[in-house]
Amino acid sequence: MEILILGGVFIACVLLSIDVAISMLIASITMLLWESSVPLPLVAEKAVSQVSLFPLLAIPGFIIAGELMNAIGMTQALGNVARLLVGRWKGGMGYTTVVACMVFGGMTGSGLAETVAIGSLMIPLLAAHGYPKSFSAAIVASGGSLGPIVPPSIPMVIYASIAPSVSITALFISGIIPGLLLGMGFLAVVAWRIRGLNLNSAAVDGPDDERSSAAATILEALPAFGVPFIIFYFIFGGYATVTEASVLAAVYVAVYGLIRRKLKMKELMAALESTLLACGIFGFIIAAAGPFSFLMALFQAPETIGEFLTSVSGGNTVVLMLMVTATLLALGTLIEATSLVIILAPILAATASTAGVDQLHMALVAIVALMIGLFTPPVGTNLFAVVGISGQRIEDISRELIPFVVVAIGIVLLLAIFPAVTTFLPGLVAGR
Repeated sequence: MEILILGGVFIACVLLSIDVAISMLIASITMLLWESSVPLPLVAEKAVSQVSLFPLLAIPGFIIAGELMNAIGMTQALGNVARLLVGRWKGGMGYTTVVACMVFGGMTGSGLAETVAIGSLMIPLLAAHGYPKSFSAAIVASGGSLGPIVPPSIPMVIYASIAPSVSITALFISGIIPGLLLGMGFLAVVAWRIRGLNLNSAAVDGPDDERSSAAATILEALPAFGVPFIIFYFIFGGYATVTEASVLAAVYVAVYGLIRRKLKMKELMAALESTLLACGIFGFIIAAAGPFSFLMALFQAPETIGEFLTSVSGGNTVVLMLMVTATLLALGTLIEATSLVIILAPILAATASTAGVDQLHMALVAIVALMIGLFTPPVGTNLFAVVGISGQRIEDISRELIPFVVVAIGIVLLLAIFPAVTTFLPGLVAGR
């Protein structure tokens, strides 16, 4: 009965278009008023304890590192390297955009931040090279979803903080192959789509003197590649936690910007302001999930749901993972992805434990499935970001996004059916 009240109030609020965080708080308070044996001040207590988890401090570190990279031109330098690698082929600017998203995603962990940074830079360039603006926006919106999948990843940090049975480091490693698969899939979509386009090949190839500047382009971008080196070397080498590595990366970017005189006080304050705003949003959602998650655990909702799913699947783990994946894909189109990660992490962990599914496999499949919702209507944050940048109608961009969505769903189904795709690298690293 308690589970039905808690879930029913939450779903009703979401259907009324109330913000997810507010919906969780309303559901929690309603349940506490109904169940008088649980004190009402518990809402504040659990909200504070939830947002006080040490691993969550990695979130501001990754965000400000990305903001500072944008401010001092590191993002543009990475885009120039991506263009150097793939920009001279037909459709090279489209390939460059996807590759830039893959590289930048390995530094910030945020899909929206990546979409805004890459979109502001690449959408005008793509239009200049003959790409329809709606298609340009679709490339950036889908590519932006790689940010939370290619490590480091803010949703992975949140998931592992709430479901401690999953290692953050192992989750980071497991995201490498899925991120590469999605990136290659998006490249294939670009290659298929540009066949009928009349692209400006001269602009793609660039002038002869530009070709001679390859060494200068790589040299300019070398400091930017120091960011993922610091993150991965210190985390995987065991020299720092994820939180400490995120701070080291942010300090590195700031010091480099100050030494090269690229970072002024105005840019620094703007980066801090953007970071505080983003952390305020994340923090409020996470805090609201504190009492909601506690009440779900108190009334054994994760275990009940896990047993139900296991029973329906007949104990077949492949069927179970396909059911979970389909559910997550549907939910991801209706509710903001970060909120779903917070709400569903304990349920998915309990389901994996009950059904005998690898916890790492469940976590990675869930995160990839939910991140597809970043670029699908009606709540895709990446989609709305590129609408603002490109000035195109959401209907036109959504139409161009269809092949990207189909490819992404195919890859997440592959991940769900074959656990080795997600567990191979973590097992290899652990057994070194």
